[in-house]
Amino acid sequence: MEHSNIKNDIIIKFIVIGLMIAFGAVMVIGQIVYLQTMPVEDWEGSLKTIKEQTIKPLRGDICARDGRILATSMPLYTVHWDLTVVPDSIYNKDVDSLAKCLSRLLGNRTPKQIRDDFDTARKHKNQYYTILNKATVSQVEEIKKFPIFKRGKLKGGFIAKLEYIRNRPLNAMASRTIGYINETGTNVGMEGAFNDILSGRPGVQLVQKLATGEYYPISTFDDENRIEPEDGKDIISTIDITIQDLAEINLRKQLISHNAKYGSVIVMEVKTGKIRAIVNLDKTSDSTYSERYNHAVGTKSVPGSTFKLATLIVALEKGIIDLEDTIDTGNGQYTIGDFTITDDHKGGLGKITLAKAFAYSSNVAFAKIVKEGFRDRYEEYVNRLAGMNLEGITGIEIKGEVEPVLKSPGKPGWSGVTPAQMGIGYEVEYTPLQILTFYNAVANNGNMLKPTLLEAVRSHGKIVRRNEPEYILNTTLCSRETIKKAQKLLQLVVDSGTAKNLKTPNYKFAGKTGTAQIAKDEDGKKSYQASFVGYFPADNPKYSCIVVVSSPTEISYYGNSVAGPVFKAIADKLFATDYDIQRNKEMFNLVKNDDKCLTPYTQVGEKVVLDRIFSNLKINVVNAAEATTKYIFTRRDSIGKALELNPIANPAKGFVPNVVGMGARDAVYNLEKHGIKVTLNGRGTVKKQSVTPGTKITSGMKIVLDLS
Repeated sequence: MEHSNIKNDIIIKFIVIGLMIAFGAVMVIGQIVYLQTMPVEDWEGSLKTIKEQTIKPLRGDICARDGRILATSMPLYTVHWDLTVVPDSIYNKDVDSLAKCLSRLLGNRTPKQIRDDFDTARKHKNQYYTILNKATVSQVEEIKKFPIFKRGKLKGGFIAKLEYIRNRPLNAMASRTIGYINETGTNVGMEGAFNDILSGRPGVQLVQKLATGEYYPISTFDDENRIEPEDGKDIISTIDITIQDLAEINLRKQLISHNAKYGSVIVMEVKTGKIRAIVNLDKTSDSTYSERYNHAVGTKSVPGSTFKLATLIVALEKGIIDLEDTIDTGNGQYTIGDFTITDDHKGGLGKITLAKAFAYSSNVAFAKIVKEGFRDRYEEYVNRLAGMNLEGITGIEIKGEVEPVLKSPGKPGWSGVTPAQMGIGYEVEYTPLQILTFYNAVANNGNMLKPTLLEAVRSHGKIVRRNEPEYILNTTLCSRETIKKAQKLLQLVVDSGTAKNLKTPNYKFAGKTGTAQIAKDEDGKKSYQASFVGYFPADNPKYSCIVVVSSPTEISYYGNSVAGPVFKAIADKLFATDYDIQRNKEMFNLVKNDDKCLTPYTQVGEKVVLDRIFSNLKINVVNAAEATTKYIFTRRDSIGKALELNPIANPAKGFVPNVVGMGARDAVYNLEKHGIKVTLNGRGTVKKQSVTPGTKITSGMKIVLDLS
């Protein structure tokens, strides 16, 4: 009986095993049949656990002309916590300590508040609870050492996802010009204009989907399935941070002073078209000013009197009038039908020359020049303006430049008063950049350059491309004779015309004021735009500059008093600090045959240093070989065209040296190296020393130096 039971058990086991094998065989056969007959889309779905993933390249930097960073990609992390992987024993033991550490680091919530949030997230089995957004590398390294998190990803649930955030170290400086690229594909400023250079080339790698839903890279660096990304190149912009800051400070000050709506400043290098500064400031709801829109490139308006330069050039080129020809402006009013154009000069200017009309910015004179001088052939006037690129854009790299408005006879908007209005800068519209580009061409002897924001392209620290100047026109604006006349009148505006309040004895600059009515509300209140555009130094221009201030207070809205001071402040500072400008200044032209131009002499100094200065400045020096001492002083020769070197005797060892005539630094050095204690009275050059030169030096000796 017992033997029978054993036998039955064995039979049952074999039957069970057989059934299991049969079931497995059926499953395998069924799977084979299914795989052979399943739709293609189901095959693709089954393979989605492994896919190709794009590797983002590192975006290039945007730098100022000196290499300082304006925009860069900064590595930041988003820190998450998978609370489902942490055992209850570990969580209960260390969660309070973790909350305290995070509270101390973040400083925005108490440990209890953080613990309560953790408990709620754990209750809901949150696998991606956000701890901190935009965490720096140092913050992540610190958080990784906190309780629970130090157990890592699999045991502690710590997750840190790296992403690169665009950062501007100089904050709002030139922010609209630097620009951005957002997720919707909007490209603004240099970020958009140079995106192809900055973005680089993405790479590819194979990744596999994990049970957590995340993808893990499975292709190695030498895998043929992996393509390494090519990082973007750096853009070296033309922006000069010093000039940019100078322009922004002075524009902001003037906007606040005049409670204006917005303002723009552009500073351009005359010979290259490189933009060294571009500032746009809008009034905000709290009456402060910030960069919100690039008005310099994207806002067109009537230029007013700054457009008279274009009218002047066309009139001179067409032989309508010359500088000494006169125009009768009468009492300062010019009526066309029921429309009257007036001059600001009370009572009118009467009969004046073209030169004076331009310097005083007579509306009547320039309205007459076009209306009467081009009568029945206005198309010639318009076509000549168009030939100077006053109907086209400048072509600057950044997006947003708007087309100017230049009316033509027979086209919509043209009327009987249009020619006169155009002559004084109305019924035409331009951006500040378009007006500056035209003035820059005049400063550049008629050569119109395309304005640019690109200095060079850099890859891995090496310059791989330099941007060369590009001409907009294949020929000059006009004849050389006309250019010289225009330059002369632009300087006359500052010397004795509407901008004479800006004149400075230190150097000469040239330009034109502009005051234009841009709006009028229902109550009859008018809004104006004040502008000043020109270049400096006048005799050898290095920079051109335009300042536009929109809707200043009615107390003062003229170009010479609102926009002009900003231009002058920028010019003054650059003149004082720019070596290239100083080098070209007339006072440094030491070989000039002008009795009034005398060679500057020096105070006492080291001969080796002064020799270097004389050589660099090409100053003629006589009896140089006779001066063999370490220290010398100089005097002009009898005709003031050369320097005579005068030696200062080297003091005998142990005796007080003669420091009269030296600067404070040299005097103190020469005395203290002998152990003499020095007291200074005043500033400047040593005029008197309390101990006579040649006196024997004693221990603890003191000398008082009087400076002036």
